[in-house]
Amino acid sequence: MRAVVANPQAPACLEIAEIDAPAADSTEALVRVRAFSLNRGEIRRAAAAPAGMQIGWDIAGVVESAARDGSGPAAGQRVVGFSRRMQGWAELVAIPTRDLAVIPDGVSDADASTLPVAGLTALYALERCERLLGSRVFVTGATGGVGYFACQLGRLMGARVVAHVRRAEQVAAVRATGVDEVVVSPDGSGLADVGKVRAVIDGVGGEMLSALLGLLDESGRAVLYGVSAGAETVLPVRDLMFTGDGRIEGFYLYRETEFETAAKGLDRLLALLGDGRLATLVSHTGGWEQVGETAQALIDRGFMGKAVLKID
Repeated sequence: MRAVVANPQAPACLEIAEIDAPAADSTEALVRVRAFSLNRGEIRRAAAAPAGMQIGWDIAGVVESAARDGSGPAAGQRVVGFSRRMQGWAELVAIPTRDLAVIPDGVSDADASTLPVAGLTALYALERCERLLGSRVFVTGATGGVGYFACQLGRLMGARVVAHVRRAEQVAAVRATGVDEVVVSPDGSGLADVGKVRAVIDGVGGEMLSALLGLLDESGRAVLYGVSAGAETVLPVRDLMFTGDGRIEGFYLYRETEFETAAKGLDRLLALLGDGRLATLVSHTGGWEQVGETAQALIDRGFMGKAVLKID
């Protein structure tokens, strides 16, 4: 079969190559992939990976053969999945049924494929935060995959969402999610005027995170899922002290899906997508032959939201 693998000489270190087809274990379904979405984490992994290593978390497709233990979706059903072995961007992928969910009628493969990493991260990060109803929540990178979902899910949980974007031309897209406030800041400057917040959902890190920690209210919580602007930040210890039991928490999706399976989380998100309470932001679509060029455009912030590539 063909699959996306790492290649240091290829655009964004990604290429399509011929490899052996997977053999499914008894608890795994074999899925023929129709579409996949891209995340920064996979692309960064490819840049450091040995040549020939498979890449890809988010997939949507059709079950070619059901799991032999009888669990999960049946053959022929459309599914979305989280390939925790990062072998998803391929014509065929074997995925444990605990990481698969059936796509309801009315939800496209493209939209469903954006949910596994970005949607689950937004959902579980927000659910770490207590007493959201009526509270202010600050979401960084609101035009990114996680941020765009977090803005909507935060509103559905009853929070007053303050969304962050880097450029003024991004404001309209984020306003469409129904957020209460939008803050424009390319580097974290000007955030002192935002006021206190109950929670911060951050995938930026760096200087911006340092400024955001100073906004935490009593018992406030910052959940950190990414470091797109830098892996180190200055810790404002005094500000954190004055929150009382305020805290900073790391977030790792692999660990989080040990508490609730990806299948259950995806079922919840698909239900919201299916009845129109959750929307995707797919700004780029194309064939998977464009994987290198599309990945580079994502890293370069060439478009908002998600990119989805289809396998013919």
